[in-house]
Amino acid sequence: MKRLGLVAAFLLAACSSTPTPQPTPLPTAAPPAFASVTVAGVGTIPRGGSSGTMVTLSFNEASVAAIGRGPGSFDVTLKDSAGSTTTVTFTGTPSTAKSPGSLGASASVSGNVLTVRILDSDTVNIEPIIVTGLGIAASSTAASGPIATTMGSFTGSLAGGAANDVLASPGSVAGS
Repeated sequence: MKRLGLVAAFLLAACSSTPTPQPTPLPTAAPPAFASVTVAGVGTIPRGGSSGTMVTLSFNEASVAAIGRGPGSFDVTLKDSAGSTTTVTFTGTPSTAKSPGSLGASASVSGNVLTVRILDSDTVNIEPIIVTGLGIAASSTAASGPIATTMGSFTGSLAGGAANDVLASPGSVAGS
C-alpha cells in the first residue's frame, strides 16, 4: 500500500507540475540580397570641383531568389575622409537602364545619398542592379583623401542588405 502511495504521489507531481516552456526562437536576419558590389570609380576630385568621369555601381545579387518578390530599396551614402556628409555629393542624373527590366529599378539622388528602389524581382535568375550617370563633387572644405561609401536603410525585398555594406572608395579628394 505504501508503495502504491509513492507511485500515486509521483504521478500526481508529474502531472500537476508546470511544463517547462520552450524557448522562443530568435528572429533570424534575412540572408544578404547582394553578395558583392563593384565600384568603377571617378579617380581624383579637386577640392571645389567635380569628377571628370562617371561612377558605375553594380550591386550583384547573392544567389537566385536572394532578392525576394515585391518592392524594396536601399541607400548609398558618401562621406569625405573626415566623415563629413556635407562636403561630397553626387552630381548628374542616375540611370538604372542597364539593370534587368524585371526589377523595375529606379534611382534618385539627394546630396550625398543615392537611393535605389525596385518594384519586384525575378526569383529564377540572378539579377544585378547597375547605376550609372553619376559624378561626384567635392566642396572647397572637403577633407582630402579617399571618399567613404556605405550602403544602408535596406527595406522590403532588399532587407537582407549586402554581405559587406562598406564599399570600395569611388574616388579621392585632392588637397589644394
